[in-house]
Amino acid sequence: MKEKLIVVFLMAITNVAFLKTIEKETDYSSMLIYGKVTTVSDQEYVGQIRWGDEEAFWFDFFNSQKPDNKNLKYLSKSELKDLNEKDHHASNDNWWGWGNKKWNWDNDHEHVFACQFGDIKSLDIRGKEKVVLELKNGEKIKLIGGSNDIGADIQVSDPELGHVKLDWKRVSHVEFMKAPRGLESYYGDPLYGTVETRDGNFTGYVQWDHDERLGHDELNGDTRDGEIDIKFSKIASIEKDYGGSIITLFSGREFDLSGSNDVDDDNRGIIVNSPDYGRVDIDWDEFEKVDFIKEAPLAAKSYDEYQGEKHLEGTVITQDGDTFRGRLVFDLDEEYKLEMLNGMLDEIEYFIPFSHVRSVSPLNRAESKVELVNGKEYTFDDKVDVNEDNDGVLIFSSDDDYQYVMWEDIKQVRFDN
Repeated sequence: MKEKLIVVFLMAITNVAFLKTIEKETDYSSMLIYGKVTTVSDQEYVGQIRWGDEEAFWFDFFNSQKPDNKNLKYLSKSELKDLNEKDHHASNDNWWGWGNKKWNWDNDHEHVFACQFGDIKSLDIRGKEKVVLELKNGEKIKLIGGSNDIGADIQVSDPELGHVKLDWKRVSHVEFMKAPRGLESYYGDPLYGTVETRDGNFTGYVQWDHDERLGHDELNGDTRDGEIDIKFSKIASIEKDYGGSIITLFSGREFDLSGSNDVDDDNRGIIVNSPDYGRVDIDWDEFEKVDFIKEAPLAAKSYDEYQGEKHLEGTVITQDGDTFRGRLVFDLDEEYKLEMLNGMLDEIEYFIPFSHVRSVSPLNRAESKVELVNGKEYTFDDKVDVNEDNDGVLIFSSDDDYQYVMWEDIKQVRFDN
């Protein structure tokens, strides 16, 4: 009898250990945006953070606008004149600049700013549109407006208080930090799956309609019987179909939905986040189907693993064969590995952190070949980082010794990784 009890006891211990192993494998706490939000009245809220109704993971993007370009001071008068003439000519080719961010002679070459939340140490909120973003190395970047990330409500799941939704104008400071191990997401688990397009498949963490990215988020649409809201955690697949979509649940039930931007051509796009290439934004016209995996793998980095605040360094090779090496400022703007290289391929938009980029080689006025650290190569077009609208590259061999090379004179930019 005693031997049987010992066996039962040992089996129980083994089962507990096994269950803990399973729990560890499905613990998404390391992916969750977490931190302390301080209000203008010095009240503090600590817990899982969701930015507006959207961003919830460290790989999600924080977007804004740089109010000025401090790097223009390194250009001579003739270099700045040449740059403005090039941009003015480009704007003339584009209906006098309508729809082009560079449209007049007084252009100050301002740029958008984008990074992943995992690369941010803190945010100081300075009013309706102004923010000071602090990187993990202590450097600070002044930003203003530029996206719905500025002015968004900030949601905090405070363990003691529960769910709190804070108005932007009441927030003064946000400090980001690693979430406690085992923290359960208030909004459900991440969406993960494979998106099929006309030009290939993409697997990773999915943002549906640029918005829904967690299991408790809902897909909305109309059936013949009426309106329906389905939690994404129940959905096995979504397939585009004649003005709507066919929704298949993990249970096997199937619905034809229409009448909502979740399921028709008003959809803003499907984003797939992957550790291999950053993210892709797939237009509805390119989308065919997504198959969700019921339990997402832990393929994303934790907060402590983001180190994109390091400066870009590398080598610029000119068309004439000259070589310049040092700290780089790409497109007279991007200075850090956390910033994004942006390009189009087959009507799909790519956003790749410079930490993933090995080299950029202009091919002609419209395109560049981009090689990633993982060995993959792409030919991108239609975005300023990879076409003739690029403002060129600054190379600092020291703080006082630098060289500026215009885009049309560049043969290749190689980044140190």
